[in-house]
Amino acid sequence: MRSMTPMTLADFDTAPVRISRTMRLRATSEAAFDELGGDPSLWLSTVRRSVWHSGATGGVDAEREVDVVGFGTFREQMITWERPHRLAFTMIATTSPLLAQMGEDWLLEPDGDGVAVTWRIAARATALGRPFTPVLRASAWGMFAMAKAGLAKRTAWSKTHSARGKQVS
Repeated sequence: MRSMTPMTLADFDTAPVRISRTMRLRATSEAAFDELGGDPSLWLSTVRRSVWHSGATGGVDAEREVDVVGFGTFREQMITWERPHRLAFTMIATTSPLLAQMGEDWLLEPDGDGVAVTWRIAARATALGRPFTPVLRASAWGMFAMAKAGLAKRTAWSKTHSARGKQVS
């Protein structure tokens, strides 16, 4: 893997490639956060595997490696870990020749009987990757749809729970 230039949260507002989309899940913020901070291969079919490489399995500076079908392997470093409100990470290494920088920022806000989850992606393509930016954007939209379906399935409340997540008698 080759090193990538890490991103900060401020870079998400200025990166040349910025994508943002919001999904609504019928889940608690805690349940959604736990999935996002866990193993993405359980809810995103394009992730073949996910392995934590730091001593911790979460928290600021923790690192995990993910293998994404068609895109390569990425080493992620957590830059924000505020359970159950926000999780953000920057890519610090990759096998992909297309990206110089990339990060993801997941914001979770209670919304009625569920949670609104905003997924922000920020990236800077390499010279080789710039012509592929439209394809990368389209792929991100497809991944968002898959993520939404997978997260909805993994976080769905059972019919025996009310909107507050308490047992219904």
